[in-house]
Amino acid sequence: MELSSYKRGMFDRLQRIGLDKQRLVDYSSLLGGQVGRLVFSMLYFITLARALSLSDFGIFATASSIGIVLSRLSGLGFVSPLFRVATTKPSLLGVYTAGFLTASAVTLPILAAVAFLLHWLIYSELLTLLAFMLIVIAEVLFWRGLEAVIIVNNGLNKYTLASSIGISSVAVKAIAAAVFWYQGYTNLELWAEVYFAVLGIALLVAFVLFYPKQKLRWKPKAWLLRLRDALGVSAAECLFYMQSELDKVLVLVLGGEMLAGLYAIVMRLVDLTAMPLRALSTMLTQWIMRKRQSRQMASTGLKLDALIAFVSVGALIAIALLLSFFPNFLGKNISLGASYLWLVLLVPAFRNAIELHTDLLYGHERMASRVWLLIYLAITKAALLALILNYTDDFATVAIWLNAAFGLLYLASALAVYKIILNRPAGQAASK
Repeated sequence: MELSSYKRGMFDRLQRIGLDKQRLVDYSSLLGGQVGRLVFSMLYFITLARALSLSDFGIFATASSIGIVLSRLSGLGFVSPLFRVATTKPSLLGVYTAGFLTASAVTLPILAAVAFLLHWLIYSELLTLLAFMLIVIAEVLFWRGLEAVIIVNNGLNKYTLASSIGISSVAVKAIAAAVFWYQGYTNLELWAEVYFAVLGIALLVAFVLFYPKQKLRWKPKAWLLRLRDALGVSAAECLFYMQSELDKVLVLVLGGEMLAGLYAIVMRLVDLTAMPLRALSTMLTQWIMRKRQSRQMASTGLKLDALIAFVSVGALIAIALLLSFFPNFLGKNISLGASYLWLVLLVPAFRNAIELHTDLLYGHERMASRVWLLIYLAITKAALLALILNYTDDFATVAIWLNAAFGLLYLASALAVYKIILNRPAGQAASK
């Protein structure tokens, strides 16, 4: 009896060791993908900032931000059901892939109309309509489609493949920007055409070669069962990117192209600190979905906030030190923005922790709470940024005040999210 108990205990320990080892391998694959994307994102960012003037870079960054926000409405959020079925019921991928493609076709004309209106309101004197639409469509259709391929493969635990696709996609953009710069091109309209073509080809290759092969099945009733979840995710993601991306557009409108260019460069360098942390967030979300245990996540989440703060600030200090010793290493435009990094050291800590908070609510399927939180954050961030820009147009002063603004956003997010998680009964299963 004792021997049998000992054997069972030994078997359980071996299982845990094997599981921990597999988790380590999975995390390493995800982290490797994020590091690879970080490297090529940096190359893309550097070469494009070298090729375009500071004003044109600011215009492109803001137009791209609009495309990113609109891409979260493309397909009515059916990327979320794709991820869930890939994680829990892969046999249904054919059904929900058909739903995703159908929803994407339905939403495209609406998003095109919104983009046309935004061009008329903001960009009519800054960028041609054709160039603006090419940038937006590249983000809405092509880059979002690439993300869908990556997300599905992550859901299937094919982390190495998903990482490879992510790295290759960013590498293609980096190579295109490098060739554009090397050839001496500086025209933003021409870059819009190149950007559109390169992302279109990348999506075609990724979908044909790496998307799971399943027969598409027309089942509107099945889609309707997931529609509420999909719309909730779509709204939440759109709001998340509104508060994380459209600040660039607000700076363009209130501060002009030069200030928008500086702001875009600084926030792009800040965003680079988040890329290695997103691998952890992906695995944490999947763990929450599968285990359905959440009460311990409040204390765990606070520890993760502290870890994120440490890693994010350390990463930004490393970037700032590198650019202090080699000010022209990344080119003149980036060196102008990088000189302000020492003034925004706390911004990545708060910004990246807020991103984790939204992922925690997604994993727990608290879609309504996630939407309301993001609405609050988007409105509050826009109000704080408008207040700062109304107070001063000196970018150094703006940079200092950004720490306080993001600190207030973090406190609001943390108080709301961890209260929601603690109020959820232990072991409560999320609705499927």
